[in-house]
Amino acid sequence: MSDTRPEELEGIPYPDEAFNTWGAATVGVDPLAASFTSLPYQPVRPHVPFYRFVAYPDILDLRKAGYEMDRFIPLFDRLEDIRYREALQLSDMLHHPNPMLPWNPRRARELEMDVRSQLHEHGLGDLPTLLRRFLGKAFPGDTISYLSIDLVNVFFWAAIAELADDLAWKAPNLSWQAEYLRFPLRTLAQFDSP
Repeated sequence: MSDTRPEELEGIPYPDEAFNTWGAATVGVDPLAASFTSLPYQPVRPHVPFYRFVAYPDILDLRKAGYEMDRFIPLFDRLEDIRYREALQLSDMLHHPNPMLPWNPRRARELEMDVRSQLHEHGLGDLPTLLRRFLGKAFPGDTISYLSIDLVNVFFWAAIAELADDLAWKAPNLSWQAEYLRFPLRTLAQFDSP
């Protein structure tokens, strides 16, 4: 048995393009050898974002409604990059509302229902369910906690706000409802340190 890598086998490139453009192969390391690397998040074993694990039929349903996954990737990446301190801050906003803030989680839930009804009227009623399913992939199995549920709720409201922005030209009240729903994430942007 020779020590040849699959892409060098008989001078024929490996037929799978993804094999040559993802993970270890991009830095010139054999993916099989890289799979034995014990250090996570290295160039040979990169972190794969949760939205890469969604079911393809769900992506097709999103396309059928006129949206691509790329539209929500900045929001999903923000969820990937959330810090523990920020998660605690968002959780406090949901469970211990500050009377000094012009935002209340109960009112956000009411506005979510209003936006969902508008989406349903315009034939986009399935999108909120898809988005919540996508966000649920961020916390698989044992990682579910009260913080992760709070994060899914806050980021779901922000995703609903994205959809509301697209329909604001048909229903002007959706623009202020969208701003209200994304308020918790805007507070995080205010207090982020450089």
